[in-house]
Amino acid sequence: MSPKLLYVEDNSVIRERVAAHLRAEGFGVIECADATDARRAFAEADFALALLDVMLPDGNGIALLRELRAAVGESVPVVIVSALGEIDERVSGLDAGANDYLAKPFSLRELSARIRAALRVSSAAGRERREPAARLRIGDGLLDCARACVVRGDGTEIALSLREFFLLRRLAEEAGLVVPLSELLAAVWKTNPGKTVSQSPAVFVSRLRRKLAGVCEIEAVRGLGYRLVLRSRD
Repeated sequence: MSPKLLYVEDNSVIRERVAAHLRAEGFGVIECADATDARRAFAEADFALALLDVMLPDGNGIALLRELRAAVGESVPVVIVSALGEIDERVSGLDAGANDYLAKPFSLRELSARIRAALRVSSAAGRERREPAARLRIGDGLLDCARACVVRGDGTEIALSLREFFLLRRLAEEAGLVVPLSELLAAVWKTNPGKTVSQSPAVFVSRLRRKLAGVCEIEAVRGLGYRLVLRSRD
């Protein structure tokens, strides 16, 4: 299936020319002339990549980019294509979450190449998210992701519930760092901090602490979240 692109550009001449080129290159293209149409299109379909102009008749492409990032995180790469090519504009776009920034006028061949490069990086990142490490070091043991259990240093195994496993894996992926409660809710409970979950993360952390005594420690950081201590304290 051809990668589907969202292309937001208010200049109809530029938009039609670029869209025709991208379709000839094998991409599917949904064209939008303003931010309102872009929001509607993004709500109705999934896209592999978004091309955003900065100066739009009903808003700003950088603000639209921030909205997109708030909605889908980093899962959809974004390339800004704008006449505003000064270094400050480029930095603002990249700081807002753009994967690339191409100033007008630009080569259509270069645009295609940058799109393909952004899609390759996104695909590789997606594979890493789908294929986490088979085993993660946690203090004096290992988290076996294939079997959802913890293996002590002496080889004995500690069984985990699925919720305990997902919680511990998220902490192990950021071992030594504080994982915000909001991230745990999103990654483990698939919700946001504004919604109520049936059992709080503190309940599952308490269970994990009991199961993993002597293997590793999970530290609560008041007002922030939880951290997997790199080495257990004897």
